[in-house]
Amino acid sequence: MNENNDIRLQRAIPALRRYSQVLTRDPHRAEDLVQDCLERALTRMHQVHDLSDLRPWLFTIAYRLNISHWRRLKSLVTSPGRSPDPIQDATQIPHLEWKEVISAFDRLSDKHRQVLLLVGVEGLEYETVSDILGVPTGTVMSRLSRARDALHRLVDEDKRPKLRRIR
Repeated sequence: MNENNDIRLQRAIPALRRYSQVLTRDPHRAEDLVQDCLERALTRMHQVHDLSDLRPWLFTIAYRLNISHWRRLKSLVTSPGRSPDPIQDATQIPHLEWKEVISAFDRLSDKHRQVLLLVGVEGLEYETVSDILGVPTGTVMSRLSRARDALHRLVDEDKRPKLRRIR
């Protein structure tokens, strides 16, 4: 591998880590997925010598490796239980609001989280995300719209008091 390929690959690793975390919801599994993806990418760098941005290519590899993994295991990954956050004081309101958004993001479906990350965080074009996920561009646009709506609902739901129905 030449030096230019090294640099392009190194620049894409942080984004690949973020995407792997979204795919797996498990930090250890995400690191394994990054390793597997990089290993596969290194053996196939000759296929992408003309790409300046390796992220879409790496995301496609990671996505397919993750699907293959779950097909082999035929089980779902559950994220480890989180301990309750310590009580925060009022000076940390912006931090608490951000934690609410992250919590709501974690409750989205896998498909919604993936498309929000790829379009919203990584800034990829709809067509590129379509290629990565192997779905039509219209499906990407639809999922993105539904994901944004769901995220807004989840964040707003957290701010409303929980009421019980009493008969």
